[in-house]
Amino acid sequence: MNMVSTLKWFHNWVGFFISITMLIVLTTGVYLGSVDLLKRLDSKDQTYSPITLEQKADTVASVFERYPDMSTVRFPTEHTPYIQASTRGKSIALDKELNELSSSSSFDLPGYSTVFWLHRNFLIDNGGKYINAWASLAGGIVTLIGIYLWWRVRNGFRLKQSIPKNTRSSSLLKSHIQLGLFISVPLFILCISGFLITYNSLWTGVLKQDSTNEQTLTYSVSQPSHWLSQLSNAQQIWPDAELVSVSKPRSKPNKDLQAETDKPQDLVYSIQFDEHQGVWLREADRINMNYQQGTIESVIKHSDRPLLAKIASFVRPLHDGLYMPASYVMLITLVSLIGTLILSFSVVTFYRRTFSRKKAS
Repeated sequence: MNMVSTLKWFHNWVGFFISITMLIVLTTGVYLGSVDLLKRLDSKDQTYSPITLEQKADTVASVFERYPDMSTVRFPTEHTPYIQASTRGKSIALDKELNELSSSSSFDLPGYSTVFWLHRNFLIDNGGKYINAWASLAGGIVTLIGIYLWWRVRNGFRLKQSIPKNTRSSSLLKSHIQLGLFISVPLFILCISGFLITYNSLWTGVLKQDSTNEQTLTYSVSQPSHWLSQLSNAQQIWPDAELVSVSKPRSKPNKDLQAETDKPQDLVYSIQFDEHQGVWLREADRINMNYQQGTIESVIKHSDRPLLAKIASFVRPLHDGLYMPASYVMLITLVSLIGTLILSFSVVTFYRRTFSRKKAS
C-alpha cells in the first residue's frame, strides 16, 4: 500500500469514526456562536461616546463596590457602547450614569448549559473533555490529509459543485471536497485550538514570561488605594492606547478561608488597553497595579511578547472568539455550520460505498 492509499484509508476510516463526535461539537458550536453574536449585536440602545479618565476611575470604584461578585469592568468602546460589569458567564450592562440596562447569564438561557457541556465534554464529566480533545486533534489531522489528497489530484476548484445537485454519492462527495477546501484552514485552527484548550499546560507557561525590557524599567508610584491616580499613571505609560477595562484578581475557590490572624493578600488589578481601534486581539496589553501600594507590578505589551507567547495568546480567542471582533465569531460560526454539512455528506457517502455495497454483495 503506497502513501496516498494509506492516507486515503486514514482520511476515510478515521474521519468516519470521529464524525459523530465532530458533528456534536460543530452543531453545538453553531448554537454557542449564534448566542455570542446576538449578544454582541445588542447595543442596549446606547450610542458610543468616549468617557474621561476621571469618569473611568469613578466607574471602577462604584461598580466594584456595588457588584462585589463582578471581576471586570469594561468601559464603552465603538464595538460595545455601554459600561459592562462581568464575571464568568454573567454580565451587567450599565449606561454612563451607571443605571442598570440589563443583567444576563448565558447559563440562564433554556438549554444553554446542556449545549455548552455537550460541546465541552459530551456531558460525561472530566473524561469527556479528553475524548473531545483527541477527537479534535484527529479531526485536524484528517483535515490536513484531505488537503494533501486534493492537492495530489489537483482537479481544480469548482464553486458550483459546493451545493449538491441531488442526493447521489458522487454529488455529495464533490460538495464535501469543495466545501472542505473552503473551510479547511479555519476548521484546522478550531480543531487544534480545541485540543490545546484541554491540554493548556502545553502553552500557558509561555504567557507567564514577561517582556525582556520589562525587567529593566522602573515606573512611578501612584497614590495608594486611589483609582484616578493609578489609572492616570497607567495611561501615561501608553498615552496613545485606549484604556478599555479593569479586572480584579479572581478568588481561588480551592483554598480554605483565611483565618482572622492571616495577613490579607494585596489586590493586584489588571488594567487592559487596546493599542488601536482595529486591533484583532482586544485587551491584549495590560498593566498589573498593586491597589493598596500604588506600585506597578508588571507591564505587558502584546507586540513586545516573544513569538511563542504571541501565538499562545491567540489559542483560546481563535477557538471561541473571546476578545475577538464579531466578524471573527461570525466566521467560525459559519465554518461550524459548513463543517456540519460536509461531515453529514461524508458519513452518508462513506456508509453507502463501504457498508451498503457489502450488504448488496
